[in-house]
Order: sequence, then structure tokens, then C-alpha cells
Amino acid sequence: MSVLLVFGSNLRKLTALRGSQTAVANDLDISRVQFQRYLRSESFPKPNMLKRICDYFGVDARILTDPLSEEQLQLAKAGQYEAKIPAAGTTVMQQAISYCAIDQNYFEPSQELRDGIYSAWRGSYSRPGCAVRQMVQIKTLGLARVVNGFDPRELYPEHMKVTGRMREFRGVVLRPEVGFVILYFHADPSRYVSMEHLEHVMVGHTPALAGTIFLGRGAHAKQRRMARTFMSRLPDDWSVVMQVARRPMFVDMADVPASVLPFIEPSPETF
Repeated sequence: MSVLLVFGSNLRKLTALRGSQTAVANDLDISRVQFQRYLRSESFPKPNMLKRICDYFGVDARILTDPLSEEQLQLAKAGQYEAKIPAAGTTVMQQAISYCAIDQNYFEPSQELRDGIYSAWRGSYSRPGCAVRQMVQIKTLGLARVVNGFDPRELYPEHMKVTGRMREFRGVVLRPEVGFVILYFHADPSRYVSMEHLEHVMVGHTPALAGTIFLGRGAHAKQRRMARTFMSRLPDDWSVVMQVARRPMFVDMADVPASVLPFIEPSPETF
């Protein structure tokens, strides 16, 4: 198979993992016509565009020459694409984790935080009197638990070209003695790291999780780095998921559902 055909085939498969071709083209800031030419194996991207595509899908430049296997596609879907040459920092991170958790098992299965898509609420770091509503996906990757989601587009300057990969955060779900700890790693240019602790709660007869999240960055005037959080699993119904996804990410505290508000803005606050 020619290099042109290999690239087009790989790009079609990767795009299918994300859903809409139009949405992917928009995220990559590529015209729909040009993106269709790539998909139909009619054109190669320039080096800077190839890098943008690779960063977006979490793969490397070998998508030009090597057909992606089904295993590699699943790894790419989970954000864990396995390159023959590890990406920068991968080996170092593995060494660090191996050193820190030499004999502890932080990945015990639990029904309190099952795989699925969750509606996650927290107090806004930068907008007083406002809450942030996001969706995160928690899944099992081998024996590990991982999570990913996207920061609101509104956090970035209007003039800034922001791709989906720039807004994406990924993390690892750990099971300590009590509750859960999630370490989130945010993409460049922010490269923040945040830590969330969650415990099981009941909202009426519905199980959920609530806790606290801390954003690892320097102090900013009139902004906070710690917030209360609440997370509930959405039904396995794509129509419900899409309804939630279309709602605004920033919500005035006065408009936060009564079932959620006490968990993200308790009175009195005890921080």
C-alpha cells in the first residue's frame, strides 16, 4: 500500500474514534475541504499540520507509513497509543511511578466508581459565584483506571486558536484506603497538575461521589486553587449524554441543581 493510502486509511480510522469529521476538522483548524482530501488519500499534510494531527490524536508520524492495528487504535482511543519508541517523558514517568508505588496496589476494583461518563461539578477557580459543569470519562485500561475530559473553551483568550488536545486533560484514578484520588495532567500550554479526592455519597437513593480538588499552580489575585466537587454517573444512554454535553459549562451558583449545590458550596464553608 502506498504511503498516501496508508495515511488516508489511518486518518479515517482515527477520525472515526472521535465521531464527526466536521468536529475534528474544526478542532484541528483545517478547512473541511482540505480535511476531506486527507481522508480520501488525495493529499499529504505539511509538517506543521502533521504534527498538529499527531498531537490531537495522541499518535506519532508513523501514521504516514505504518497501518494502525486494531490494538493501536484502541490504545489511541484510550490515550495510551503504544509507539515503538516511547514518547518523551514516558519512560521517566514509568520509572517515577514504579519507585513511588513499589508494592502498593492502588487499582482495586470498585462499584462506587464504575467505568462510564460522569457529570462533574465544582466551584469555579476564576469566577466567584459560579460553578463549572464538565463531563469526564472513567475507564479501565488493562488493570489501571484512567480518566479524561476537556476544559471549557471559555478559559482561553478569544483570539487564541485552541485545539481539542490543548483543552484535554487526562488522569489516573487511584484507590487509597478511603475514597478515591484522581491525579489530572493538563496539556500544554498550561501543563497544570491537579488532585481530587472523592468519597461515596447518596443523593436520595442515587449513589454519587463528592470531595475536594486542588489545582497545582501559583497564587493568582481573586482566584482560588481549591474547590468542592461532585460527580455522578450518567445513564448508558447516548441521547442523555448528548443533552448534558450541550449544556453550558459555566453555571451561576443560583442555577445549580438543589441536589448538587450543598456538595460544591456548603454553608458554612470549612476550608
